[in-house]
Amino acid sequence: MDKNPEKNQKRKYLEKKLNQLADEEKFDKIVALIEQIPEAEWDWSLIGWYVRSLNNCGDYERAIEISLQHKAQGKNDSLWHYRYGYALLYSKRHEEAEIVLRRAIELASEGESVIEWVNELLEVIEDSKQKAESERQRRAKKIPRDPNKPPFIGFDFNGFWDDNDYALEEYVGAPPTDEQFKQVEKTLGYKLPESYKWLMKRHNGGMPVNDCHPAETPTSWAEDHIAITGIMGVDPSKKYSLLGSLGSKFMIEEWGYPDIGIAICDCPSAGHDMIFLDYRYCGKDGEPEVVHIDQEYDYEITYIADDFESFIRGLVNGEVFDEEAGNK
Repeated sequence: MDKNPEKNQKRKYLEKKLNQLADEEKFDKIVALIEQIPEAEWDWSLIGWYVRSLNNCGDYERAIEISLQHKAQGKNDSLWHYRYGYALLYSKRHEEAEIVLRRAIELASEGESVIEWVNELLEVIEDSKQKAESERQRRAKKIPRDPNKPPFIGFDFNGFWDDNDYALEEYVGAPPTDEQFKQVEKTLGYKLPESYKWLMKRHNGGMPVNDCHPAETPTSWAEDHIAITGIMGVDPSKKYSLLGSLGSKFMIEEWGYPDIGIAICDCPSAGHDMIFLDYRYCGKDGEPEVVHIDQEYDYEITYIADDFESFIRGLVNGEVFDEEAGNK
């Protein structure tokens, strides 16, 4: 005879509720529901639900913390290893994740779904390794820009800017001074590329007519290119400028973009992807690469151009890609 029918009934109701919320993908509600229960009353199943839901909510740090608290219980559990490895992977701790995930496969019985799930994560890690190696090889072949060579030799800027009313109101500032450039560099902590300064002295921010750039790998925008809305200038009174209210510091501090350099262009997604000057490999005083950062893809970074001048030279009109798509 059941010694505690009321407790069992409550547990059945809880399991039903958890499954219902999971089917509706309301993992934040699962987290909140479990957190209402004292941790001393959590059993192994509830711990699993909690870590799974934390992962689905993107709270990988907490998922790792809870997983480690129960490491002894999970040492022979393939599902524990999968969930812990998942949190490590999406915390960018790929080497640790791979070790944990391969152990999950060792522990899993033949035919278990967890094997398929783990293999999907291992593919993500392998893709990341290949991308990192491609990046390493590309940088090794990169020819440094000659600092004594004037920027934009032979490039025709006639018709480059679209000076519509919105661009003039939100982007285009007064001609900058050298003191303004120094202030931006001091505030942001990075040396601005000379080609950027050269361009801003002639047109201090704005919206280019050619607003797309080819990309070697797919992004959330397209398979083969990215699009920009405008190029940020250095007039702090303009909303879309490096020190403006929606400028570089705002995107890093408020939107959570990685602090790898300077947000230089916004995109049509209204903040959900950005173009950055990337100083990770050149140092804060070097010549930065230009990259696309995708908030929708966990801030994935995609290489676009070797430097700012190359990026500007590589801009094309979006109609080019529309025509290519129409010809397929």
